[in-house]
Amino acid sequence: PMFAAQARELGIRAVFAFPLRLGALHVGALTCHRRTPHRIAPESAADALTLADALTLFLLGGRHARTRVLRPSDLHRTEVHQATGILSVHLRVPLASALARLRAHAFASDRPITDVARDVVAGRLRLPRDAGGG
Repeated sequence: PMFAAQARELGIRAVFAFPLRLGALHVGALTCHRRTPHRIAPESAADALTLADALTLFLLGGRHARTRVLRPSDLHRTEVHQATGILSVHLRVPLASALARLRAHAFASDRPITDVARDVVAGRLRLPRDAGGG
């Protein structure tokens, strides 16, 4: 209840929230504001969604720099979603952890995540249940 009053005091007249998500995985929201009470233009909304997707990848990827640049399109492929679901069930972990394990395996094996995902979906690759490899 206090948000609207405090936002008005700060001169905020419009607020926009964009989901930080990857498929069915929702990790938060990117909240933006402006001092004019107007709707957001479709082009600006598209830009904000692109930024939200990039932030999601960054947040899920951790702080460490990678030698291979991960493109947003890599994680929006059907195989990655399917493999994440398969790993989630097999490893008995949440989707976020399953995706992290998929990404970690791809990084460690120096392979594109889509290739690793295809192997998981095809049954050619099964990751061990514990992170220690046992």
